[in-house]
Amino acid sequence: MKFQKATNLILGDREKIDAERHFITTISFVAFFFVFILYVFHYFTSEKFGPVFMSGISTVIILGLYLFIRFFDYTLLAKILFSSVGILLLDVSWYEKHLSNGPVLFFIMAFGGLIVWIWEGIVLSSLIFLYILNILMLYLIDLKSPVSDSIYLTKEARSIDIYFNFLIYSIILIVLLNSIKRDFVRQKERAVRSDKLKSAFLANMSHEIRTPMNAIVGFSGLIEDENDELVRNQYVNIIKNSSDSLLKLIDDIIDLSKIEAGDLQLVQAEFSVKAMFKELESIYLLELQKKNKPNLSLKFNLPSGDIILQADPFRMRQVLMNLLNNALKFTNQGTIEVTCQKKNGELLFEVKDSGVGIPLNDQAKVFERFVKFDYHGLNNEGSGIGLSIVEKIIHLLQGKIWLESTEGKGTSFFFTIPYNSTKKATFAFETPKEIINIMLPSSAVKILVVEDDPVSFLLLKEIFKPTNYQIFHADNGLKGVDFMRQNTDIDLILMDVNLPGLNGHDATKEIRSFNPSVPIIAQTANAMSGDMEKAISAGCSDFITKPIKAKILLDKVGFFLAK
Repeated sequence: MKFQKATNLILGDREKIDAERHFITTISFVAFFFVFILYVFHYFTSEKFGPVFMSGISTVIILGLYLFIRFFDYTLLAKILFSSVGILLLDVSWYEKHLSNGPVLFFIMAFGGLIVWIWEGIVLSSLIFLYILNILMLYLIDLKSPVSDSIYLTKEARSIDIYFNFLIYSIILIVLLNSIKRDFVRQKERAVRSDKLKSAFLANMSHEIRTPMNAIVGFSGLIEDENDELVRNQYVNIIKNSSDSLLKLIDDIIDLSKIEAGDLQLVQAEFSVKAMFKELESIYLLELQKKNKPNLSLKFNLPSGDIILQADPFRMRQVLMNLLNNALKFTNQGTIEVTCQKKNGELLFEVKDSGVGIPLNDQAKVFERFVKFDYHGLNNEGSGIGLSIVEKIIHLLQGKIWLESTEGKGTSFFFTIPYNSTKKATFAFETPKEIINIMLPSSAVKILVVEDDPVSFLLLKEIFKPTNYQIFHADNGLKGVDFMRQNTDIDLILMDVNLPGLNGHDATKEIRSFNPSVPIIAQTANAMSGDMEKAISAGCSDFITKPIKAKILLDKVGFFLAK
């Protein structure tokens, strides 16, 4: 363990830095170590100044190169410096000290192998060409140099120097080849582990997806032949809950894949923690009612009154909702409490419940992917990836997360994120509200739906059927723009984003060029962080994600029509 810590200190942690950078750091450090030994050897044994000077200068240059690579994350520049400085030092050292009488030529050949290892493509081809020219140049220099240029005064001195150098270069080569072998084995093991994880992921997801799909498909078939209204309503609720579970699972899978690929982008904004707590309180008071837990209370505490935080509001809300969902599953009575306080330049959040708690043996596994605990039969939903996503998002937010739990008494999840004090919130959370009653006669309301999928358009027509709105349809962006040019009395547009030909963003920009006031609500299956910002910047008034929920859509439409 101590050896591993020392290695990580000198070369960097293999798990946290780029493999190529770690490899070049290893090469530079090993080269520095042995060139320093050569300097000491020549200092005490050489009868000429050249070898001492060259080995000393080489030691200083390679030390500087090692420090640059180790502490600055500029891998490409490090590779360029390593290749150019390395071959220059080897050439000068060969000319000054050995010519063909010494073993530097062996190391020049080894250095060629290292160039092949760290470069690829056209750069590698160019370097190999220059490397061959360099070897030819050394041959011509050696051919024209008189034998008297040798630095050795006696045969004994020559043998000692050559074989001592040869020993050092052999050790360097062995160390480097061992490093290459270890990297290869490590990558191979990672590939095998990744393949096993992929298989486990597919097996797990197959089960998790088929479970809600079983309910959706099964009860959708039964509902056709069921005449009892109460039973039909029960089936509808089952289908709805299963659809919500399936949608959350899909969102989690997408988030996890984006995090693993390093593609999850954070959208920074200033927002009120108090407003976020208020929104979450509204959502989870309804959840308590849905889950029929009258003996469970919910508390949100913000000791300092309010805090304006600069971070990603969507991801912050996602973290807290995952933790609240987890607390809600395992707590039937008592209290779930969410707090936030400033501490040592950070914000410390806590989600505390009085539920069943987590046994000590399981606590180390809660953030692992696909790990799912079912205490007392309370966890009959979920995929086992929610807390894994939470941990990764907190890491992206440059924070830390941990838990404290006592079996039978409850669990507290803590996480911290950096706190940059700001005075004004630029992002506002919405509190769930009832559908706004439209004062206009419903038949006078005209809505254009720009949607290329016939089934999605049919769904929207059915959602609007009780309102008696006049619904018009365009199945691509160009038709939507042309329709708006010819019909100036449209009250609102529902704009799909992924349209054939002219996409929804560009269609919106075109409409805004001649009609800047008509409300345009983007409706899309793109639900990633940043998609809403793209829609708003294109000129949309609001944004709703598919699958569309009728209440949310009617709420948004009602809000704009009531203005």
